[in-house]
Amino acid sequence: MTHNHDNYEDYDPEEESFAPDEVARRRLSEEEERMKRRIRREIIRVNSGEHDDEIDEERRLMDEEAEEQREREEQQRKKEGSLWRLLTTGSFLTSSDAGFYYRFLIAIAAMCFVSIFLTFMSLNAERECRRLEEQAKILRERSIIIDEKRYSISSKSEVERMLEERGIVLIDLSNSSRLIEKER
Repeated sequence: MTHNHDNYEDYDPEEESFAPDEVARRRLSEEEERMKRRIRREIIRVNSGEHDDEIDEERRLMDEEAEEQREREEQQRKKEGSLWRLLTTGSFLTSSDAGFYYRFLIAIAAMCFVSIFLTFMSLNAERECRRLEEQAKILRERSIIIDEKRYSISSKSEVERMLEERGIVLIDLSNSSRLIEKER
């Protein structure tokens, strides 16, 4: 009695209960027979050249899938192999508890680094401020010296001396006798 696996109407549960090993062997042999028939049909199709295009297309698809799989594996290896990623995630640790605490340690280390960086930046800014203050002090001193020179050059006695050297007479207009009085 041959039973078709695809046809469930022929299945008899009592038959399996009496000899389950025999039923399993029968089903296995039927499955093998169906597979052999499929393989023979495909061989006949391939030999007749009916499905050469389908086979070429299938090979091309398989090659593309294999290439995509290789690319995914390469990207995964690069991602897992990155030293920065290993250090920041702690994925090189074997214990999950150690990984949990590792994240805290990384956070503390990052905060310490930021603190040190800010300290050095403030020291650098303070040094730059001192340098600018020194330059401003020098400029103030130069300005005072230039003002003193300008004052000494523009004093009344110095102006009179310079005018005499050039032969120019300075007239004092405060003397009202030289003014022409208005006729009334």
